[in-house]
Amino acid sequence: MHKKIKLQSKRNSVYRIVADNGTYISKKFNSIEDYNKEKEILNILTGAGVRVPSIISSQNNSLYMKDLGDFTLLRWYEEQEKNNTLDEKLLYKLSFWLRDFYKAVYNHYNEEIILHDINFRNFIIFESEIYGIDFEQVRQGSICEDIGRFSAYALTYHPVMTRWKINFRNKFIDILSKELKIKKENIVAEENKELLAIEKRRGISLVIRR
Repeated sequence: MHKKIKLQSKRNSVYRIVADNGTYISKKFNSIEDYNKEKEILNILTGAGVRVPSIISSQNNSLYMKDLGDFTLLRWYEEQEKNNTLDEKLLYKLSFWLRDFYKAVYNHYNEEIILHDINFRNFIIFESEIYGIDFEQVRQGSICEDIGRFSAYALTYHPVMTRWKINFRNKFIDILSKELKIKKENIVAEENKELLAIEKRRGISLVIRR
């Protein structure tokens, strides 16, 4: 049996391939630059011990990678809020993954490199561990920009600005500011920039009740 299941992707053609000996992910890039960037970042992170899907093979602008399933951080986030719980152990694992990512890419490039596309769907929970996926938009930038954008997203998934989301956001910023040794106010400044951008895109008003 050989079956292709199309997966959600705005920029590339991504499929889960179901074969007789198991499943794997096929990702064909529309851009050779994106293909080379993602392949390079995956190899850097794998070498540094940062959890990412392992590359099985690569050819013709396509990466074939280990299938980590489809339990995204967003799904976990929504389930946690629905049940009014917060697994702080996983929150720390997410924070440590980000810390290790920034350290690994800085050590390789000798400059601050950020994910940029840091939404909750780009993290997979597999065997109780956090894995990062999708690295074609990685670029030079400020880590505070990444963390501020992530916390803004945390606040604005539907329903927006709930007490639970604000509590998650506060704990996330507290942990990351300590792990990355950056000032909370710098993260919040970047968060506010992203919130303003979200307000403009959605035509809504967002107020954080800390």
